Amino acid sequence: MNRVSAGWQWDDIRFFLAVARAGSLSGAARVLGVGHVTVGRRVGLLERRLGVKLLNRTPEGFSITSAGQAILGQCAAMETAASDVERITAGRDSLAAGTVRLTTTEALAHRVVAPAIATLRKSHPALQVDLMVGVRTLDIARRDADLAVRFARPTAPELVCRKLGELGYSLYASRRYLARSGAPKRGGGLAGYDLITFTGAPAATSPFFMGETLEGARIAVRCDSPLIQLQAAARDVGIVELACFLGDECADLVRIWPDEPPALRTVWLVVHQDLRRSARIRVVTSAVVDAFRRQSGTLRRGVTG
Repeated sequence: MNRVSAGWQWDDIRFFLAVARAGSLSGAARVLGVGHVTVGRRVGLLERRLGVKLLNRTPEGFSITSAGQAILGQCAAMETAASDVERITAGRDSLAAGTVRLTTTEALAHRVVAPAIATLRKSHPALQVDLMVGVRTLDIARRDADLAVRFARPTAPELVCRKLGELGYSLYASRRYLARSGAPKRGGGLAGYDLITFTGAPAATSPFFMGETLEGARIAVRCDSPLIQLQAAARDVGIVELACFLGDECADLVRIWPDEPPALRTVWLVVHQDLRRSARIRVVTSAVVDAFRRQSGTLRRGVTG
């Protein structure tokens, strides 16, 4: 028995118990919600792994062998313990306690997500949110994060996406920079201008710089923090593309084309389908959705738009 017993699994025990109680493969199959062939295969697999016969087929159905009787009590105890684990974890999850890992961009974390979390924890103090900020896309399918607020809409079938809204972007520079270099004309490209941009950004955020051609432009600063980009532009380094709610609130920056509607990018909330019914995921999701809804106008148009 020891030679083969190392490979058996708890899941096989469920099938043995079901047949032992129902007395037939078909009866066990109805209880388990699977086909009777699957039941027979799984019981046979358990027997081979343990190296003993657990059930005997009779004209009336199946009877339990002496080896099966010897482990029946322990198998039932395992079933009870497994049910207890599910019940306890489900009960704790209903309290919206524990950790939720959420990834988003720095600008959205600054304006929307972090304030939403601060408000949420007043009513859910046992909830911890690990906020992972940056332009790097973490893999929800591999559980690098539980929730993502991002511009790219993934296509993996196990991921559930919800549209949160749209974020408006425009081009900004300091008055001193524009007085020195002149304002570019819409549609004329940015040749000869100094640009502040990312080291790399997801394709979902393109086209960059409101679709203007960058041929002949100079890259002055590359940085993945929009807050640092804003500071660089405010210090006359060059032209930057910012979320309007950031750029409009900086007294040292002006929109280069104030009459031009912002370029809109869709923001998605992404969660793995296995987690969307978790209580802690639901409360964080609800807080983020509410925050986007309350600020939808500012997020689309900015402060002055």
